[in-house]
Amino acid sequence: MRSAVGAAIAAVGLVTTITGTFLPWLKSGSTTRDSYEVLSLRDLAGLDGVAGTVMTSIWVGLTPLAMVAIGLYVVRFPRFAACAGLLFGTIGGTVALLATVQGDSKGALVGISISGPMTTLAGAVLTIVGAITVLTSNRRSAVITPGGKP
Repeated sequence: MRSAVGAAIAAVGLVTTITGTFLPWLKSGSTTRDSYEVLSLRDLAGLDGVAGTVMTSIWVGLTPLAMVAIGLYVVRFPRFAACAGLLFGTIGGTVALLATVQGDSKGALVGISISGPMTTLAGAVLTIVGAITVLTSNRRSAVITPGGKP
């Protein structure tokens, strides 16, 4: 039962994290950009080489990784799904935490919009909590009958 609860929490976290990546992450005047649009601006930040390509590939790869983890939960491979969820939550949560710490830049022409990073961070935390719950759950339980063997 504990494994199923952990899987449900992790699945909600995975979906919430991916949803957060499509919410506003950057605001410029009255324009907001999601995390994928921000990645398209990486050339302006001087990350047009290998580092930018690796960063973009990892971030864009989070959505397929989330779908794989949810699929593994569905086909009853919860421990493999939990490991994928830990990787997913660590990457997504770290990026979201860094953006969240920068905070909402009220009044600035260009700044971080807090809704996307906060949603992504909350989802990543749920994913990690669910994955740890799955990994620490005992899958087998013995029933001891009076005077009998388990």
